[in-house]
Parts: sequence; C-alpha cells; structure tokens
Amino acid sequence: MRILILAHGHPDLSTGGGERAAYSLFQRLKQSPGVTKAVFAAADNSGAIGHDAPFGSFRGRPDEILVATPPVDGFTFQSVGYDALKHLVNDLIHAVKPDLVHIHHFIFWGAELFELFRRAGVRVVFTLHEYAAICAHFGQMAKPDGRLCHVSSPGECGQCFPSTGAGKFFIRTTILKTLFNQVDHFVAPSQFLKERYVAWGLPEERITVIENLLDASVMAQSRARLTQAGKSGRQKAKWVFGYFAQINPFKGFDVLLEAVSLLPDHIRRQVIIRIHGENRHYLNTEFHERTQVLLQNAKDVVSLMGSYRSEEVIDLMAACDWIVVPSIWWENSPIVMQEARLAARPLIGSNIGGVAEKTDPSADYLFPARSPGGLANLISDIVGNKRQANGKYLTTLAQARIEADAIHLRRHRALYDELLGR
Repeated sequence: MRILILAHGHPDLSTGGGERAAYSLFQRLKQSPGVTKAVFAAADNSGAIGHDAPFGSFRGRPDEILVATPPVDGFTFQSVGYDALKHLVNDLIHAVKPDLVHIHHFIFWGAELFELFRRAGVRVVFTLHEYAAICAHFGQMAKPDGRLCHVSSPGECGQCFPSTGAGKFFIRTTILKTLFNQVDHFVAPSQFLKERYVAWGLPEERITVIENLLDASVMAQSRARLTQAGKSGRQKAKWVFGYFAQINPFKGFDVLLEAVSLLPDHIRRQVIIRIHGENRHYLNTEFHERTQVLLQNAKDVVSLMGSYRSEEVIDLMAACDWIVVPSIWWENSPIVMQEARLAARPLIGSNIGGVAEKTDPSADYLFPARSPGGLANLISDIVGNKRQANGKYLTTLAQARIEADAIHLRRHRALYDELLGR
C-alpha cells in the first residue's frame, strides 16, 4: 500500500492540531506492516522551501515534502490558480504513485484537491478538523457577535455577513458540497463534529469517528512519567492551573483572565495560572488591548510562560495540578486534552462540543462556556475544598490513551483496506 498524507502545514513550522495529527499518522504509517511507501506533503510558501521550485524536501527528508501552493479564495476555498494546482497534484501522483491520499485540510490547497485526485484514480480520505466548510467565520460556527451557531443555512449565514448576502452563501455551500462528493470517505475525530456535518448534509454512513493519533515523542514522554504521575498527595504551596493553547479569542484566554479577577482574595493567594502559548495574529486588535489590561491586573497570579515544543509538553503539564481548556467555540478533539490525559493531569473544560465530549466525569470538571464567573467558582471550589484528582485513576487513563493509539491506527488501516478492496 502506497499512501500520501496531505496537510495544510508542517508541524515543525506551524503548530496547529491538524498539522500535528496528520504528521503523527504519517509517522505511524511509515512503520506499519503492509505500507510500502508513505509520504507527507505540507502546503507552505516558497520562502520555507528555500528556492523558486514549487517542491522541496523538508530538512533533506525525501519522504517529507513542502509544496508552494497557489493562492486560495478565502470564501469558497477554491484555488485561484487551478491549472497550477492541477500540475502540482499530477507531479505528486507521478512521484509517489499513491493508492490512497489522506487529506487533513484543504484551506491552503484548494477544495478542488479532492476532484483532482479522484480523477487520477486515487482513493480519497478526508479528516474533518473543524467547520470551515459549514461556517465562513473562521470555521468556528460562532457568530461575529460571539454567540454560538447551532444551525447553518444560506439565509442565516447571510444575516451574519449582510454585505455578502444569502445568495453567495448558497453558491458557496453548493460548490463545497459538490467537491466533497469526490471524497471516498470522511474521518471525524469526535462524534460531535460528525453530527454537525451530517446536519449540514454529508451522508452519515460516509463518516467514521476515529480519534487523532498523537506524536511519538509525546507518547514516549508519557510512558517515562507514568510512575511519577501515579503518586498521590500534593507537596506544593500553591495550586497550579495550566493553559496550553494559542492566545486568541476562540480559546477562552480572556475568559480565564476574567475568572482570575473574580477570585476571592484568600483563594487568589493560593493560585498560580501558567499560560503556555503565544499571541501571533492578534497583536493589533481590541482583543489584545483588553487582555493586556486583564494581564496587568492579574500579574500577581498569572505567569506568561511563552510557546513550547511538543517534546516538552508532558513535563510542562505534569508540573500543573489542573489543565484548563476554556474554549468558547465548539472545538473538535483538542490535542491539548489528549496530551493532558497522557500527562495524567485532570481537566477543567467548557461544557460544549468536543471539549465536553472528551472529558471524563470521574476525573475532570466542566463549567458553563463563556462564563468567567462559572470558572472562578469552580477554581474556588477546587482550591477551597482541596479537591485532588485520583492519581491512580489518572495513571490508568494515561495508560489507556497510550494503548488507544494502536487501536486508532488499526481503524485507519481497516478503512484504507476497505476502500482499496483488500
């Protein structure tokens, strides 16, 4: 079996969850019996490639390719340079000769990607990572005023974007559904995500729920720490709550900071909030200005730890008592939650979407999404009543998550075999 994995970025150059999930699958497939060739191709610009050619091996690795794709229309996700994209796809097919391509995103490639591979006789699998096809607002299924969106339709989308209008949203939906018809099978990492796309119009039988695989180095870290993670009892003077995510309006960073401002003084003195992440795209926005004020008022509690590498995440999480995932949008299957499980750390998450689906009621807590007061009350209850998670149970969950990766790989392989008639 020859497999081509396509992503919208390389995880060493872009740290998003979709890129990491695609690369982790590629890592496993390279070592999987029966896979004679696995190649990872990531969209990027010519600057990352280092020369003017549209292809370049990443750091000299022949099975990891950077591809300088033509621009993509930000509304319909159609390629602005269709002929150039067609040549790129044909060159990839000629070089790799894949039996199957597993696409993990199309936003930097162009949605015609599915059709181009299908016409060439290559089976197409597509992992859905968020709601880009359903929602034109960053694929978040959240309205511009911040309210969550429960149902998508051209009329309702046109109300969110009056300057665009319902007619253009009808055309957008028609284009994307037509191109999605070229996909042989879809993978959804969460049941919640699958249900959103079924409601949008994809056939339920063409979507299989399979969790994302995790980075091999992160798995190795987890195995090394399992014994330590199982020890019970706290020896720390303060309770440490960790936030591991990009700093943007969708991840609930401001909700966490506002919750800190609502903590009673006697609780506040016992708490440390560690922010692991950075603000790349919102420096000159109202969100940045507002969070800077909140940070200034919380400097006695909040520590900005900066960005981190996946190779460090388990140790960084293990140094926290709780991992907070305060996302204000539906999410899908946040990798940070999978990593917290491997680090044997309990979670505090928003009670919506994929975050709620991926929590364990015996170890984790949920709070009302977008509610700083709800989060503040929960932190106060944990600290005030010294609510410690069961270390033995968390270690069991960590071990189960390690073992689950082999199951997720087998399910991917079974899907490939079925599509290829093997």
